[in-house]
Amino acid sequence: MWKRAFFVLALSLAPMRTFAGPCEATDSLKTELTAIDATGVATLTDGFRIRLAGIVWPDHLEPHQRKTLAAIIERATVGQVLRWKPAAGPDRWGVTPANLFVQEPDEARSPFWLQAGLVENGLTPVWPDGLGKDCLDTLAAHEGVAIRARRGIWAPRAQAARHRAVEAARDANAGRKMVALWRVRSVKPWRSMHFVNIVPSFRGGPSIGLTRKQVTALVDSGRNPAEWRGRWVVARFVLGSAGLSRIRVESISPVDVVPRRP
Repeated sequence: MWKRAFFVLALSLAPMRTFAGPCEATDSLKTELTAIDATGVATLTDGFRIRLAGIVWPDHLEPHQRKTLAAIIERATVGQVLRWKPAAGPDRWGVTPANLFVQEPDEARSPFWLQAGLVENGLTPVWPDGLGKDCLDTLAAHEGVAIRARRGIWAPRAQAARHRAVEAARDANAGRKMVALWRVRSVKPWRSMHFVNIVPSFRGGPSIGLTRKQVTALVDSGRNPAEWRGRWVVARFVLGSAGLSRIRVESISPVDVVPRRP
């Protein structure tokens, strides 16, 4: 799944809506990519060190995926005109969350947003940090294309393999960012919590705990958990020491209901 020729996407990816703000190539800065390391930090010719905003970069427990994704980005940017725009200020290590845009040398096409290409190709999931709502909504729309096609990381085998790896070494995986595509078996209220129980696809079944306040907010946003039985949801969370058996989300935004197919 990590060996898909990324440049094909650059030719076929059509804009899904008008970008706004930081994820629009307008007023971006022209640059070149000199290096990208295993952690996803890219060094630009003008000395800036950036990290792609709004996505999850493979962590140290996925060294092969890290190396392959970095190689895909290097191949995608060779011979291309690059532009970048900060998404936020630099962190304490001097790395700036940013959006990167690729422009073909003949400038026959508009620059395309690199993160959108990675996400739509199923190479990495969206993470709701570092981008404003408009950009995240756009990125989530591209992610929806990959999810519906079960492309790359969204393929059932890829999802199940990662879940098994997490459950086999819960302590080692604690603190990892995780994005999962699951089908809901049931939603059960218990005291001040609601538990979203997932259809088992490996040993046991995950469960997402939602507070009463979170459930109210979900209902108000048109995502009533009581209607989730049999539906597919995308959950974004940081793993705790309990692995997948007891998942807590800090806000409702990381829980998205996958639209039904027409």
